[in-house]
Amino acid sequence: MHTIREELTDEECRRLLGATSRGHLAFTRDALPAIAPVRYAVDGDRLVIPARPDSDHLAPAGGAVVVLGIDDAEGDAPWAVTVVGPARTVADQDVRYVVLTIGVLRGWRTLPAPPPA
Repeated sequence: MHTIREELTDEECRRLLGATSRGHLAFTRDALPAIAPVRYAVDGDRLVIPARPDSDHLAPAGGAVVVLGIDDAEGDAPWAVTVVGPARTVADQDVRYVVLTIGVLRGWRTLPAPPPA
């Protein structure tokens, strides 16, 4: 089956970000790229990612640019969304959070191509 790729609007990307709470955070650790599965919550123009104090993905905080990716490959219209932006660490008692400010937001979905004419 032939497919076409359709770009998503910012509004669609934000709706999908709010429809799930799991993704993959890409960051730099020890000068190497790293990816960690994370849970997150949307808070306006920020994504809040809880982390233990010894967690690897606290390393990018401090204004480093990170990427969060979410996707759904199942169904008739698979989609993916990426968020690029600066991250910082926020402490709240025994829990630490990575707060990712939404900068660049991109998304796409794959749809079946119309039949040839």
